[in-house]
Formats: sequence, structure tokens, C-alpha cells
Amino acid sequence: MNKKTKDILKSIIGVSFSNIVAIMTGLMMGFIIPKILDINEYGYYKAFTMYITYIGFISLGVIDGIVLTYGGIDYEDIDKSKFRTYFTWYILMHCFFTAIILAIAIIFIKGEYKFIFSMFAINIIPVNLIGYFQQISQITQRFKEYTAINLIKSILSIFCIGITCILYKSNVNINYTIYILIMIIINYILTGWYIFRYKELIFGKRNQFKPILKEVLLLIKIGFPLLFANLCSSLILTLDRQLVNLLFDTSTYAIYAFAYNMLGLVTVATSAISAVLYPSLKRISEEKLKEYYPLLIVLITCFIFGTLSLYYPLALFIKWYLPDYARSLEIFRIIFPGLAISGTITVVIHNYYKVLGKNKTYFKKSVRVLIISILTNLIFYYIYRTVIAICIASIITMVLWYILVQKYFGKIYNYKYFKDLGYVIIMTMIFYLATQISNYYLGMSIYISCFLFITIFYYYKLIARYRFKLSQLD
Repeated sequence: MNKKTKDILKSIIGVSFSNIVAIMTGLMMGFIIPKILDINEYGYYKAFTMYITYIGFISLGVIDGIVLTYGGIDYEDIDKSKFRTYFTWYILMHCFFTAIILAIAIIFIKGEYKFIFSMFAINIIPVNLIGYFQQISQITQRFKEYTAINLIKSILSIFCIGITCILYKSNVNINYTIYILIMIIINYILTGWYIFRYKELIFGKRNQFKPILKEVLLLIKIGFPLLFANLCSSLILTLDRQLVNLLFDTSTYAIYAFAYNMLGLVTVATSAISAVLYPSLKRISEEKLKEYYPLLIVLITCFIFGTLSLYYPLALFIKWYLPDYARSLEIFRIIFPGLAISGTITVVIHNYYKVLGKNKTYFKKSVRVLIISILTNLIFYYIYRTVIAICIASIITMVLWYILVQKYFGKIYNYKYFKDLGYVIIMTMIFYLATQISNYYLGMSIYISCFLFITIFYYYKLIARYRFKLSQLD
């Protein structure tokens, strides 16, 4: 195994370790917060966390432009004075948007959402600065920083949640605003850590503002298609939650959001690979890109379907520990297999579009899927008027999304993606059937047995062919 391959594997292991800690923290927060808050309070808290996912789009594509322009660069080769000027423009832009959104929230929005959108505005600067520095860490392959920030965030979260638990046990009233404020404080602390860590990219001699403004506008022009592609992807993934938030009461949204909260346990695990994948792919040849594409698709898809067995212990735990949220299990059961599709798209396929410079192609495909998603979700809602109908519409949209984005690689790589789609559909049907069995232990045994048998039957030759190939990565 050569040095480059060892470095990539070390990076994945390091990021995976920090993500394991993040998963444990997520487990604790995911089950303690709904235990402490009542259902309506939890609904407001999850509404805030949903809107936070849109903060990245206020960057106008600057981060994305930096990723596409400088992806794969070594940190030592960065033009420090230029990046200092980038940062100045970036922070001024965010102060402008923060002021506008905060003013709108205070003047025009009423009720609980006045607080939610005010905190949204206050959170814009730290969230996007964290994203800015994380991208610099990733494109320069400084994954120790990514690991460190995950660990720091986890430690701070555990400490703060521990305090709220003590207060709750002491009969102190804890509401959702406390958890939103904790989240914001942690984000500002992490921002401070990054500012100290990257002070040489912030403080010191800068280039002239006017010429660099032209470069910032160029970064926006380059990054805008990727930004909108990410926006479409996020909207596709969150559209059902947004509709439930708008069309149903707060308690119903809380149940729906809790089901998605459990999905986060798996998405945190896959982000270890995603964080390392893009800069690693940027450094390899087109021939190797083509060679590793089917293997990466299979590995991510099989990994996620393997994690679907977590449904059974989670179901038992929720019925015992959070009986008020037991209704979320039916939602969770329907949407869980969709994670295999969305995870494959976001971790592998989207990264390939970025590496190949086909962001506009990905964006156009995602826009089509977004339109289909809106129509499908609304049609299912107006026919059935249930959250389950919206869940089913989301799964149908996921399958269409998968087909559309895979078609491009079917052409350029002559890749037979319908075989993978067949595996996804078969495993999804098996999961649905197995989770219908009232005896969870029997259902889990049947699902795991079927998963192992079908995966080996489907992909044994592919995995055997590639098991020694990773050592040839250059």
C-alpha cells in the first residue's frame, strides 16, 4: 500500500473516530432533548434546526467557488494575503445579511417564530464562518482539524446538555429557547477556535480591496451553480419536513422531525467518507475516477442498508424511553430506506459531478427533481391529507432523483446503474416486509440474513475484483 493510500485511510479513520464521538453525542442529544421538552417545544426546536440548514446559501457561493478553484491545493501554497482579503469581503457580506434578516424578524414576524428567526439571523455569521474554514481544512486535506472541531463540539454539547439535565432534575423549567441559545454559543466558540487556528489567513497584510472584489465576484460566479445545486439537494431532502411544518400542527411536526432525527445517526457516520472523498478524488486521474466509481457506489449503498438493522433496537428503545414519540416509528420505517439513495447521491455522485466540473449539469437535474418533488408531495397531501402520504411521496422522489443523476455516468462510464437500483428496490421491499413482523427479534434476524445473502449474491464479484485495487491509488 503506497503512502498516498495510507494517508487517505488514516484521514478516514481519524474523521471516523471523531464522527463516532459525534454519533454518541447525537444519540444523547437526540433522546434527552425530546425527553426534557414537551412535544410542542420540541417542534419549535426542530423547526429552528431545519431552517439552520439553509444558512449556507447566504454565502452566495463564495465557499463553493473556493472549493472548485482551490480544491486539492496544499496549505503552504495558499496566497495568504489574497485569502485575508477574501475573508474581509466574506465577513462584511454576512454582517449585511444578518442585519437585514434580524430587522425583518423583529419588525414583521410574530409569536414563537420571531425568536426563531432572530436567532437564525444571529447564527448566520458563526455557521458560515465554520463552513468557510472547514472547506479550507478539507481542500488542503488538513483532516486533523476536522477531527478536532468535531471533538470540541461534542465535548461542549455533552457539557451543556449535562447542565440542562441537572437543572431539569432540580425542577427548573427548561424550554426550547435554552437549547437554541446553547447551539448558538457553541457555534461562536467553534468560530473563535477557527479564527485562532487560521489567524494567518485573517490578520496581516491584505491585497487591495477593489481588485480582489472582482475575484470574489468570480468565485461567486463559479460557485453559484454548485450553491444552487446544493440548495436544490437540501430542498429535496427537507421538502417533506417543510410541508409538514407548514401544513400540520406543531406536535405533528415534532413527531415527524423526531423520525428524521434518528436518520441523522447514519448520516453522521457517512460524513466521514464524504469529508475526505472530494479532495482525494481531485488528486487522482480520470482513469482512476472511472475505475473507482462503481466500487464507491456499492460500498456506500451496502453500508447504509446494513445500518437499517438499527431500526429494531431503536424501535424497542423509543417505545420504552419516549412513548410519546412512538408514532414516529411508522414514519421512520418508511423513510429509512430512502437514506441509502440520498446518502449515495450526496456522498459519491455529487462529489463526482464536482470533480468533473459538471455542477451545472447536476444543478439542472436537481431542479427537475425538485419540481417533481413539490408536485408529488402536494398531490399526495391533497389526496390523502396524511404525513404518511408525504413520506411515500418523498421515497418516490428519491428513486427518480437517483435515476436522473446516475444517467450521466451511465453514458460517460457505460455504467449499468439499473443493477444498483434493482438492489436498492429489493432491499427496500425486504426492509418493509421484515419490519411488518411484530416480533422484532425475528424481523431483525430475517432482515440481516436477507441483507447478507442478497449483498453477497449481487456484489461478490465486484468486491473481490477491487479488494486489492485501493493499494494502487495514485
